[in-house]
Amino acid sequence: MQAVIAGAGEVGFRVARDLILRGHDVVIIDNKGDGISRISNLDAQIIKGNAASPNILMEKAGIAQSDLFIGVCGSDEVNLICCIIAHKLGCKTIARINNTELIEGPLDPNPMDILGLDYYVNPDKLALNRIWQIVDRPQLMTSLDQFSAKDLHIMEARIDESSPIVGRALVDVDMPPNTKIALISRESGVSIANPDEVLLPRDRLMIVINHIEDVWTQLSKSIGNLSEITGEKKVKKIFLAGTSRLAISFAKQVANKNSKNPNIELFLVEEDKIEADKVSSILPDSITVLHGSPTDRDFLRDEGFGNADLFISATEREDLNVLSCLMAKQEGAKRTAALVYQTELEYVVQNTGVDIIINPRRLTVSAILNQATKTTETTGLEHFYGEDAVIREVSVKHKDHFGKSISNLNLPKQSLVAVIKRKDNIIFPDDRDTLKEDDKLLLFTLKNNLKEVESIFT
Repeated sequence: MQAVIAGAGEVGFRVARDLILRGHDVVIIDNKGDGISRISNLDAQIIKGNAASPNILMEKAGIAQSDLFIGVCGSDEVNLICCIIAHKLGCKTIARINNTELIEGPLDPNPMDILGLDYYVNPDKLALNRIWQIVDRPQLMTSLDQFSAKDLHIMEARIDESSPIVGRALVDVDMPPNTKIALISRESGVSIANPDEVLLPRDRLMIVINHIEDVWTQLSKSIGNLSEITGEKKVKKIFLAGTSRLAISFAKQVANKNSKNPNIELFLVEEDKIEADKVSSILPDSITVLHGSPTDRDFLRDEGFGNADLFISATEREDLNVLSCLMAKQEGAKRTAALVYQTELEYVVQNTGVDIIINPRRLTVSAILNQATKTTETTGLEHFYGEDAVIREVSVKHKDHFGKSISNLNLPKQSLVAVIKRKDNIIFPDDRDTLKEDDKLLLFTLKNNLKEVESIFT
């Protein structure tokens, strides 16, 4: 596949790097020196210029001979102009759109059709979806609805010094049926779980679970108090720091839900008095706006942050988001979530005591890559831990795989078939299990293995 990417910021860089890693040809267009410098070490054709220029797209980037255009420039308008040109020349188009008013509306035909847009990604929407996952199912990291298994979920459990599994190898951990530890993340990086791995304090385990309600008690006995590890308690009281576009959108969504079924108490915190008054005037009365600093310990205590089921810091400053989460945690907040924009910081932040990291850029990269690389045999589901770990849904279509055991697939190291979906049955396999036609595999691997993994099944 040949892809043209407009924009060499962090998102463009990471999308390009991963596509190249998977063996695709990539052309990158950017008109800024710092963007060009960022991508200079990539094995890609690099063009300095205005991506919205038909001459740049057609004559230099070869858009007419390309399969895919991805627009991730800082300007939504530039991304859309590029998509119009690319679509006219037969390219599939994907764009990051921050302001969805540009593409949504009661028009006929659909604005996306007019604009030549096949798929778009809105970072705020992705981050909001992640926040609502935390609010609605606090014990879960993500659901796997795309895997067509509504009761299959992924939970992240943090292991502390008191956990009964510290110092034990995975093979010696008595996991309940219908569960599997798939990934282990620690300060040194992320790895696919293997039976000989010895578990350490502060490890984060990614566990695949079918019918979580049925195994919750037994899983708690196996790895520790899940109510403390994951925040099982229903989220009813939330403190939200910041008045960013994302924060205001979440507050409005909470107010809308409360108008139908009042069950969430939301306090929005803003340090600037003028901004606090402005936000208070546009939000419904059901949302309480507090004027104060999320890093002022006296303010935190006076306003009862220690009673929060969830504290979210969604300001534009990631350093403030991390610090305020740590202080809220010290005051007794049950769980904390910080908005972080630099993917490299995720490993650092996750070991500071912040419970949940929400990275809109990483979510954007993941969504774009999943759409860009989707085939009839493989589909991307999620990227985790700074994009180092990925989940692929793989369909067993080729005859040479029928009847073959997992151990004979010759998967690269650091790869794991966690689940087989066979018709309506969910199977947690071991290496001796054999594959059948039309099986769907839930496969965990590291991104460096993706090209090899996909070549096995396509």
